[in-house]
Amino acid sequence: MHIVHFEVDDTFAPHFRETKYRWPVNQTTVRRIENAALVDVITVKSGSSLTAVTLQHLPALKGIMARTVGVNNIDLDYCRQKQIAVYHIPDYGSFAIAEHVFALILAKARKIIDLQVDIKQGKFQYVKGQGFSLQHKTIGIIGVGKIGKEVAKIARGFQMRILGFDVKRDRAFALRTGLKYVDLDTLLAEADLVCLNVNLNPDTLHLINEANIKKMKTGVVLINVSRGEVIDTPALVKQIHRFRFVGLDVIEGETQFSKNNQLLKYDNILITPHVAFFTDRTTTEIAAITNRNIQYFLDGKQTNRVV
Repeated sequence: MHIVHFEVDDTFAPHFRETKYRWPVNQTTVRRIENAALVDVITVKSGSSLTAVTLQHLPALKGIMARTVGVNNIDLDYCRQKQIAVYHIPDYGSFAIAEHVFALILAKARKIIDLQVDIKQGKFQYVKGQGFSLQHKTIGIIGVGKIGKEVAKIARGFQMRILGFDVKRDRAFALRTGLKYVDLDTLLAEADLVCLNVNLNPDTLHLINEANIKKMKTGVVLINVSRGEVIDTPALVKQIHRFRFVGLDVIEGETQFSKNNQLLKYDNILITPHVAFFTDRTTTEIAAITNRNIQYFLDGKQTNRVV
């Protein structure tokens, strides 16, 4: 069985015995794979683009192991057609991602980065340090799944009012945490902070568009730890003056990111490079589940199988 792992950095390398590449696989890099015609199984992260064109260069491929929850970077229709099994990790690092939501919020709300710049310049003064308190503010959680629920639990600790929007409603969880389910328009109108925790699909693509941005309060905070494409970037840029600040762990076109990205022009946007999940604990967890998924595939088991 010829197994190849892509997007493997030094933190993941010790967990995988087989062939490893640092780079993502796409229709260009696929030509760099040694013995590509013999590859049976690959594992990838979200930076890889497994289109039909890419996959055609791997004629022996039988299994794809996504080291992610989402599989929107994989052409599932092609995989069904060619009977290529696709597995994913249904849950990992939910609490780590929720932690990162509040890291983004607090970094801007309490002006941590700006104050650190002053400190390094020898300015030990509080004048520019007035922050934005979370207590009694309303947070609107779009996508109350595993990550959204962890966000809600942390928000409760900050004594925040919690609104949730989801196609599925967990009323028992709502009772335990004080979360109130509302429709999307109500959430957008009432929330002081809006947090995106949804999968990318046709219903969530550009969910945060110009029309929905205009439904939000002036001075709202927007946090995205889901997928960059959930936000319509040109609409965000056009309406950026409406936001107190925006925290993004994901953006559209991440693989083409450069210092010329238009989002970098705005002081009220804080970007991290898709690291919300990335902690010492989740690295080990992702690798272990990936290796288990490979074994599930070899054993013909359906656990964690998408296609």
